[in-house]
Amino acid sequence: MENEEHKSQLVIQHNDLIRAVAKMDRMPLKLFEIIVGSYNDRKNKDTVYIKKQLVYDLLDIKGTSRANRLRSVIRELHTHAIFSFRTVDNDEYSIAPIQEIMWNNAKPEIRVIFAPKLLPYISMLQNNFTQYKLTEVAKLNSKHAITLYKLVAMNYNQYKYYATYSQKKRSRKQVDEYANPVITVKELKYLTQTEDKYKSRFSSFERLVLKKPLEEINKNTDFTVTYDKVKHGRKIYAIQFHISRNGEVLEIKQDIDEAQYQKALNSPYTIKLVSAKILNMVNLMKDKELVVTLAKEVYPVYRAMVKRYDEKALQQHLTYLKTRINKEVIEKSLVKYLKKAAENRLEQLGNNRPPRIGRNEEMPEWAGKTEEQLNKKASQEEVDALKKRIADRNKK
Repeated sequence: MENEEHKSQLVIQHNDLIRAVAKMDRMPLKLFEIIVGSYNDRKNKDTVYIKKQLVYDLLDIKGTSRANRLRSVIRELHTHAIFSFRTVDNDEYSIAPIQEIMWNNAKPEIRVIFAPKLLPYISMLQNNFTQYKLTEVAKLNSKHAITLYKLVAMNYNQYKYYATYSQKKRSRKQVDEYANPVITVKELKYLTQTEDKYKSRFSSFERLVLKKPLEEINKNTDFTVTYDKVKHGRKIYAIQFHISRNGEVLEIKQDIDEAQYQKALNSPYTIKLVSAKILNMVNLMKDKELVVTLAKEVYPVYRAMVKRYDEKALQQHLTYLKTRINKEVIEKSLVKYLKKAAENRLEQLGNNRPPRIGRNEEMPEWAGKTEEQLNKKASQEEVDALKKRIADRNKK
């Protein structure tokens, strides 16, 4: 059913449209997703041209009567499809998404004109958009599965966005909530249009609106979704979903402490890296996490090099690095590269020459002792002698 063109096709919708109630059956809803996935506001402001073959493939319409079946789905979408929105003040309003659909059995394309009021929800003129794979929606065979899938994609996209960009001011707890959203049973019934159903038995709602649709999602998409019931007393009040994406592990970036960042930015080693043209000061002002990580991972090795040898050794090392480092390393694995390079250089220096000692500098007496000698418990005579020396010093 799929080809490479289908696999790469994405559906992009505003989050408000995802939260809206789609008052249409499964096939018209899937057709709507295909139409939105084919929309490009840079080419046409309100019009989409869709290849019939794409629709046949994604809706899995086959046989000699497929043209008639497609015509029936198109008519149903055009005449009956409605999205119902609800504001924060509980005001409700509805939008018929399609203004006009034109098709001809002899032509390979269908022309669709969107209703003007729908355009802000699909044209990316605002923030808060969610994208998901068209082929994944096409594999889902129930309306409830499509509705839940879009909610899952919306929450996971927000989780991924805030987990990746620490400067977007979300705490770890807030970020985790996007991957583990809690939705009330009342809201789920509203979104799935089951408010007048399953009133007496939650088990029927759970089986038909949660379990079966989530089994479809887990089987046919990249998402893995589980859930827990949230109770108020004995009543099941809400559902907490747990969302992950197959093969994708996200490292949640933590908020950067400003004082910690400023200290790292003003470090002499940051200045040395900039002077050696390994780092760009403009980028360091933007990437606070990089600066703090350098101070934590790399600068201790630089301090060890300077302490054990001298600043000239570090400067020679950085000058050498500048001739070896490339743009790809700087963009992808700079911290790891700098740390490993410094550790290797420190080891080379240890093999080539002894640590520096000033001309008139003598090693302290304890420096020549073994660890066993240093940790040996003092005798009573040694303790008494030490106490006497301290007492004599205090008398003076």
